[in-house]
Amino acid sequence: MSEEKLRVLIVDDDPEIRSILLEFLGGSYECLALNSAEEALPMLATQQFDLIMTDIAMARMNGLDLVRHIISEAPNSVIVMISGQRNIEVAIQAMRAGAFDYITKPFELREVAAVTRRALEHRKRIEGDRAPSRFDETSKELLAAIGNQEFVLHYQPQVEIQTGRIVGVEALVRWQHPNRGLLLPGDFIPLAERNGAILQLGESVLRAACTQARRWFDLGLNDFRVAVNVSPQQLQQNHFPETVASLLQEVGLQASKLEVEITENSFMLDGGIGIQTLTELREMGVLISIDDFGTGYSSLSYLKRLPIDSIKLDASFVKDATTDTDDAALVIAIIALAHNLRLRVVAEGIETQEQLNLLRSLRCDEGQGYFFGRPVGEEVITAWAEKGNNREPTILSEAA
Repeated sequence: MSEEKLRVLIVDDDPEIRSILLEFLGGSYECLALNSAEEALPMLATQQFDLIMTDIAMARMNGLDLVRHIISEAPNSVIVMISGQRNIEVAIQAMRAGAFDYITKPFELREVAAVTRRALEHRKRIEGDRAPSRFDETSKELLAAIGNQEFVLHYQPQVEIQTGRIVGVEALVRWQHPNRGLLLPGDFIPLAERNGAILQLGESVLRAACTQARRWFDLGLNDFRVAVNVSPQQLQQNHFPETVASLLQEVGLQASKLEVEITENSFMLDGGIGIQTLTELREMGVLISIDDFGTGYSSLSYLKRLPIDSIKLDASFVKDATTDTDDAALVIAIIALAHNLRLRVVAEGIETQEQLNLLRSLRCDEGQGYFFGRPVGEEVITAWAEKGNNREPTILSEAA
């Protein structure tokens, strides 16, 4: 018996867009295409859809108004907004209204496929955690794990591309589960964000990373930073900059040795608070980096206003840059854009010598990935630091 297809509703008053999406997605999903929000309303009351893709600008009822009805009538559906306007303000409107993701016209079909896949995976995760008993049980387990200090940090080296010198590490949290073994962030971060544990977990990670950075500084790693991912919920705390300042003072770490990494989507919920928080952090000397750059919603004007020091080029672009001319063009453009704005560029996901050679020729500043080393325990970095003048970058790759 064949597996039942997931259902997708497409709402767009442009017949060409409807036709393209219907033909492209119809092979993998059960699709229905409608030409207006008014026509979609009765469908929401009588049929179930896993994903709803709607244009933001339509005659009479627009997409933002339709989203409000979807949230009320079909709360289990994931929403993707489509728009011909390429600016961050429209994207912020869509996300605040309740959309999961945002596609701009004209779009490439591989972009549609990627967004559709992400949206449906997001719905699947939500469904998996929706049962109250399972959610409550797992939440209690997660909170207990924080208290029991079951979370550990692994560190992945960040390397200066032109010289090969290791200039820092990214701190990556893992859950050392007593029964399930070592769990990666995708297995617990979404739950932590849903039940609020991300605030306690985030502060714990930040404290551990800063404490370890101070120990490495004492071992002679003076020109060395530690990057820590920060969640949108942490950014929305008014006292977050004070928390960071207090922690740095407590462990005796210079602010410039800490780099805070945030995703582009962190600004969707409340860009004003996010920018204010980052400005305060940067004024105290903390470095700011945008993670997974190129996969979110940054426009040129918005990027220029952000108080940041660097962007991290998403691994999906690096992966095919040596074989795909479109990806290569994107990498070239992003590096040029960043340098024109006096920003540092860190390329993620470097796995081959060919990728490294390309990035070096494009004057990319730094990189990280399996080519340099996988995430390792603090003891590996410590052993490397203790070698003093005899340190070799390859030690991390060999130890991984």
